[in-house]
Amino acid sequence: MDQFQMDHQALYHLLKIKCERETLDDILQGMRTLLADEAMPTAEQVRAFLQAPDGDTALDPQQQMVAMDQMLQCMEVNFRTCCDLLRYQQMKKASAVRDMDEFLDVLYPGNTEEEQDESV
Repeated sequence: MDQFQMDHQALYHLLKIKCERETLDDILQGMRTLLADEAMPTAEQVRAFLQAPDGDTALDPQQQMVAMDQMLQCMEVNFRTCCDLLRYQQMKKASAVRDMDEFLDVLYPGNTEEEQDESV
């Protein structure tokens, strides 16, 4: 394996770790807003549950439901972002829009930037 491939794999591995950490942080933050402090599981318990939701877990059914719901919300945002990026790419290729600002105006007509951020 040449140096470029090794660097590429190392970068991919680091990005994967960073994404997993950010997702877990988002899930935990959402769980904190919904669960009482004494009902809040540890980060490691949540991570273990999300990696094997059908396996044995230290989370009670309510914690499992909240953790899974928070993960699904993260997935919805990520999926919508990917869809919007694909739409932008296709619309720009077809010369339907010139830049991202114009695309956002087409996608969210009349919305301010703050309203667009809130809708995601």
